[in-house]
Amino acid sequence: MNEQDKKQYQAEYTEAKKKGVPFFPDILFKDAVIALAVFLILIGLAYAVGIPLEARANPADTGYSPRPEWYFLPVFQLLKYFPGKLEVIGVFIFPTIGILLLLALPLLDRGPKRHFLQRPFVTGITLLVLVAGIGLGIQSVREAPPPGEAVAGDQIAALYSQNCSSCHGPRIDVAAGTDLHNIIAQGSHEGMPAWNGDLTSDQIDALAGFILSPAGSELFSDNCGACHQAVDLVASDPIELRSSLDLGLTYPPHSGQEIPDWSKSLTADERASLLNFLVAPDGERLFEVNCASCHGQAVAFGGDQAQLREIILKGGRHLDMPAWRDRLSDAQLDLLAQYVVDPASALEASALFASNCSSCHGPRVPSASDVASAKEIIASGGAHETMPIWGDVLTAEQLDALTQYALQAARGTPSEVGRELFAGNCAGCHGDFGEGGANPARAGDIIAPISSREYLGTRDDQTLRQVISQGQPDFGMSPFGTAFGGPLDDEQVNAIVAFLRTWEDNPPVETPPEVAAVTAPLSASQIFTDICARCHGPAGEGGLGPALRGGEFQSRYATDQAIFDTISEGHEATAMIAWGEILTSLQIQELVQYIRGLQPTEVPPSAGPPTFSADVAPIFKARCAACHGSMGGWDSSSYSAVMTSGERAPVIVPGDVQASLLASLLQGDPTAGMQMPPGGGLPPSEVQTILDWIAGGAPE
Repeated sequence: MNEQDKKQYQAEYTEAKKKGVPFFPDILFKDAVIALAVFLILIGLAYAVGIPLEARANPADTGYSPRPEWYFLPVFQLLKYFPGKLEVIGVFIFPTIGILLLLALPLLDRGPKRHFLQRPFVTGITLLVLVAGIGLGIQSVREAPPPGEAVAGDQIAALYSQNCSSCHGPRIDVAAGTDLHNIIAQGSHEGMPAWNGDLTSDQIDALAGFILSPAGSELFSDNCGACHQAVDLVASDPIELRSSLDLGLTYPPHSGQEIPDWSKSLTADERASLLNFLVAPDGERLFEVNCASCHGQAVAFGGDQAQLREIILKGGRHLDMPAWRDRLSDAQLDLLAQYVVDPASALEASALFASNCSSCHGPRVPSASDVASAKEIIASGGAHETMPIWGDVLTAEQLDALTQYALQAARGTPSEVGRELFAGNCAGCHGDFGEGGANPARAGDIIAPISSREYLGTRDDQTLRQVISQGQPDFGMSPFGTAFGGPLDDEQVNAIVAFLRTWEDNPPVETPPEVAAVTAPLSASQIFTDICARCHGPAGEGGLGPALRGGEFQSRYATDQAIFDTISEGHEATAMIAWGEILTSLQIQELVQYIRGLQPTEVPPSAGPPTFSADVAPIFKARCAACHGSMGGWDSSSYSAVMTSGERAPVIVPGDVQASLLASLLQGDPTAGMQMPPGGGLPPSEVQTILDWIAGGAPE
């Protein structure tokens, strides 16, 4: 600005100032009036229109894409161009530059002119920023949100499909007593590889459980389907259903019928699976009957409920089949085509179908009009009918229930896992259906149902998780969370909670079953059997808790008072609660004497140096197998697994005790980690046996 412009500007400013109004109070008052008017308008809009809210957040919904309000859309779009570690540029650097430019504007533009056409520099930058912001906002609206990624579905079913079904078909019949983990890990018959080189111990455990656990639908078909339809029994009283299995021929409606003794022909786990199948929600039962044979416990899917319902409704050609022309001979193609058209006429092709087709088709053989068209379909592959058109089979209500359950299962609802965990950890006190009953920890006390609508409706998931994890010592319930000394991790606790929620819509029971209250005081042997044996073994031989019989325990607790105090006060950071608030002093005293009377088990010494099969395996089975084998990590179930499994494998270095991690953990070396077992160390004699075995080269 030259001197002449300055004088002209000063003269105009002086003249305008004479004609203007003072800033205070005139201008300030006008600003206050406008601010008040805007504030009142906002209040009116909030009252009349309200603030729209979306549905409650569902962390399991992978198809939902969160989006900011409209005024943040330009920055939201900018982040797409600066992903990952570059996002700081879009979130921090660009906005900071813009704010700094606004603050520096009086210094950057000091000209006297006000008309925007006479200020090309500032006007140009402003228009550029405005156009860029509007463009980014429009682009953000136009671009569809990223699609939800399909989850993996049932990983165990996928493992079986990828590794086993090509030879074994959709199911394997395993003889009772078979060590399936060892067979899978090491391979034991012609043509089967040793899978411990490809699969982890956790995966082998999962596969063994998948093969050995028949579904409730299959159990129903084999044991009840000859006389009953599932829908006829669904609404039945669960307690009555259990009685029908337990009583067998003595159950009045079964009298005179030729039926097996289910209390002997079915294991406790199989009876629980069958009963849970009948009391499960409609969607879960429909999935097990119609879908589980192909999809396992869950189907991989990442879309929304409407999309999944459409797939189930229409079925058919939503998957591609490989072209088998280059994989099978012409004779095999002819045999398969004949089997598809008429399975009874080509039974010799059943093995061929099982090894090549059942991993997708399951036990259902697809149909074809003639052999020629069937052969062409098999040879050329491509999209073909791989799933029934369920819209022609199921009602609209059944489709809705099936779709809802399948979507929940795809998004990780672990109710099936929770059912197994509940049966193993909770059913002993709460009953198979959460119906409650006599409290084994308190004579005369009745445990209320936890499957009632009232119980589940008044407790949220967080409360249920805390009860399971921390226990309720005042009522005789030990903590089950690992953080509180129990055997279950957070995922397992969440699985149990998910299973409990399956009862909410159709509670199996509402009131406790009639139970004869025990009024007489429990004897020491009853207390030990009902309470202590769950962790310490039926004869005090040990399990999750240390062994109570033998010289090691008796010498560690030299006085009766020491045992009394331990029972009364419990053990911190273990599943052992303080029983002094539940049992009377007299009961604890009698229990102490009972424990003192437990006789040690004498194990005859083996000839020669220790070996795994003769000396070490029995120790691992009694002391370690409860956690190491079924719960992942290091596996103690077989020699091969002991030597190769674990996150820090190998845990045993033959001939070198000092370098063996297992030896350090058993001896309580703090640099190696937590002492094993966590409930108390092994007896010195057993530790020495394991150390001698390692020092001798760890022979099998």
